[in-house]
Amino acid sequence: MPSHPDRKQILKRPVEQYQSTIPAPHDQTTLERLRSLEQRLDNLRQQHKAISESCKITSRKIGEARKNGDDISALTASMREASARNKDLQQEIKQVETDILACFELENSPSSESQKAPPHARHYKTEATDVSGLSITLSDDIATRWNDYVASNPAATIHHRYEWKRLFEDSYGHNCYYFCACDRHDVVVGILPLIHMQSRLFGNFLVSMPFFQSGGAVADSPEIEQALMAEAIRYATDRGIEHIEFRDDISRSELPAQSHKVNMVLALPEDEKALWNSFTPKLRAQIKKPQRKETELRFAGIELLDDFYQVYSRNMRDLGSPAHSKQFIAHILRHFPDNSWLVVIRHHGKAVSAGLLLGHADMLEIPLASTVRSANRYSMNMLLYWEILKFAVEHGYRQFNFGRSSKGAGTYRFKQQWGARPQTLHWHYWLRDEARGMPSLNTSNPRYALVINIWKRLPLWITRIIGPAIVRYLP
Repeated sequence: MPSHPDRKQILKRPVEQYQSTIPAPHDQTTLERLRSLEQRLDNLRQQHKAISESCKITSRKIGEARKNGDDISALTASMREASARNKDLQQEIKQVETDILACFELENSPSSESQKAPPHARHYKTEATDVSGLSITLSDDIATRWNDYVASNPAATIHHRYEWKRLFEDSYGHNCYYFCACDRHDVVVGILPLIHMQSRLFGNFLVSMPFFQSGGAVADSPEIEQALMAEAIRYATDRGIEHIEFRDDISRSELPAQSHKVNMVLALPEDEKALWNSFTPKLRAQIKKPQRKETELRFAGIELLDDFYQVYSRNMRDLGSPAHSKQFIAHILRHFPDNSWLVVIRHHGKAVSAGLLLGHADMLEIPLASTVRSANRYSMNMLLYWEILKFAVEHGYRQFNFGRSSKGAGTYRFKQQWGARPQTLHWHYWLRDEARGMPSLNTSNPRYALVINIWKRLPLWITRIIGPAIVRYLP
């Protein structure tokens, strides 16, 4: 490979440049990833070009309308919407370019805004593995060895930890299948946790991992990951399971995937002052607003559960979604006493904003966060996130994961204002019946619109009773 590859040429024709600059034999996984990224980059650029042309036309129309004294409110609204979409597209383009350049090991390229590998990027121990001597088993007595492997593999997350098996079984009664790959010397070289979710309403399927954004196969090599997934597919086929959802943070060419969701991740500085100075004046003003109110903030464990659940369950009802059971949250806190926290803000003695935090390696994440609607006018959620980010810095975390969002959605823009960058999620599917297409068990599915509207109007006490019975089957 040339010592100084031409960045522009790489981004113009990634696959062609890879084949011409990387010595053979070429890594087929990287080639497939580059083909997918190149196609996505071309599509994004075409969208950006089309919207830019549309903005030019709208701008001319606004000028003409002003000359004629006509109302321009609709035109300006259209222009704002198009401009916002173009900004999102620019961010997506930069991220895809970053992913492409990473395939050429251009992490230190000065022309790229951020060339750091995404969280939990795959740095395999071996380039290729002969899986003929591999042993893949299901076992209930390997918790220590399993967690030792999670700690040793930088691609693993807290959601790969073995504690979740017992947690899902105790909280919701799900059967859990934890596939472990060992080499000839009985050394763990890969893992894949799967949770079985079965109901008449939502179907019969396996997920790795439900309720969270990650949990797919991690191993010492791509071949071992593929072997784990193939074993899971054989297991599902023999038992009449309808589909498997592998929640990955990398693209795999073997299976169809949905990639419209992203993790929003913020790289954290070493001290609070640097963090504060990285914010825009507008963001700092939003944080200062609730600081002038009579608030009390606490980080703790299960002793804050009642306050947390009061805020969380109310907010989920208002959003039209069922909430997890209080027992599920309690089990998380008990199973991860050194890696989980609740944070609660009280205003005039009443809990108004809260979050659940999980930490692993250099990453702190917030899988659940809520603020009651009556506190929105005080920007309590801004104070919540500021205090959480301070907590992350003080505890030595180098990255903060705001959680998943749909690209361009309101939550995406909220997280983006803090400086978080999108990391594409790739949720891959094995489908027993490919003609049925990939599942869509989420609140954005139009078929659930009526149910969501009804849910928002139910008394809170009813949703707290029946909500956990529903959410247990929604991955």
